[in-house]
Amino acid sequence: MQVFNQTDIRQLFLKNHFVREQWQRLLVHSGIKPATKAFQQLDKTLGLYQGEELVGTVSYQKNVIKYIAISEKYKQSGHTLHVLVSAIIQEMSQHEIFHYFVFTKQRYQKSFEHLGFKTIVSTEKTAILEMGDWSIAQYLATIPKTLNAKNAAIVMNANPFTNGHSYLIEQAAAANDWVYVFVLEKEQALFSTLERFRFVQEGVKHLKNVIVVLGNDYVISPATFPTYFLRENDEAAKEQMIVDATLFKERIAASLNITTRYVGEEPFSPMTSTYNQVLKKILPPEITVKVIPRKKTQQNQVISASQVRKAFLEEQLEDIQEMVSKTTYHYLKNKRES
Repeated sequence: MQVFNQTDIRQLFLKNHFVREQWQRLLVHSGIKPATKAFQQLDKTLGLYQGEELVGTVSYQKNVIKYIAISEKYKQSGHTLHVLVSAIIQEMSQHEIFHYFVFTKQRYQKSFEHLGFKTIVSTEKTAILEMGDWSIAQYLATIPKTLNAKNAAIVMNANPFTNGHSYLIEQAAAANDWVYVFVLEKEQALFSTLERFRFVQEGVKHLKNVIVVLGNDYVISPATFPTYFLRENDEAAKEQMIVDATLFKERIAASLNITTRYVGEEPFSPMTSTYNQVLKKILPPEITVKVIPRKKTQQNQVISASQVRKAFLEEQLEDIQEMVSKTTYHYLKNKRES
């Protein structure tokens, strides 16, 4: 058996066309098809060499370990995988990243468990595992529990919070004892996570049975559902939707006794429409999915956060006064003028 060590590891500079071709060839031979410009998003990529032959590779992007590939003749033991994963974790630790995710094919789940990773969720095709100084169990422990209650959930970006979001939450609050509102935690253009979280808190303060929490890495996040933020709607995106829905059902809803998930009707985004269909397939019978028709303005215009963002960027805020609360409107106006 070939024994590798850290001296066989080199950094791969993927802007170099020759190096990138070697890397892509190894990935393809391992059944991985990276997007054309995927390498541009990676924080660092390492290569494992046998002499001058590239026989293994691993990358990371933020706190996600990805693009792990090993030449077939070096896969037989877990040694090569261990060397690669240890090397990338060392790199991540040097950048003060101490919580790691792996999004991998289901057949490799046990291999990562042998390295100390814990499975968060596993589907027919895919497994997500984590390791480090944080875990889904710790995350769930931070969320208030409501015992023996009829609980519902809503997941929202709230970028920004609109009267449509408020209407959706009010519908859920009227029909349930408690409603958990999960706000996506990924930083995005225009409005920060903190801004969006405060928008929602302000928007529901009149409802005493609503609990607003951040989604952390476990609710539509770059770790569990990266294509959501790229607005892609292909087969890879659909598999990530299945993973996200399964994670919500098996780990989050089960822990918080959530029996209904509310979503808004989606007339504009094909990707979000597909996601709603996946939820209706995966969540029942344990969790009922209720699709609520979009709220409209008095002019019969569908209320949309994308319309609000467009008006904000084009300095046409007067056009969307009916779409947001007075508090949000004045906040947007002040932000636009600052």
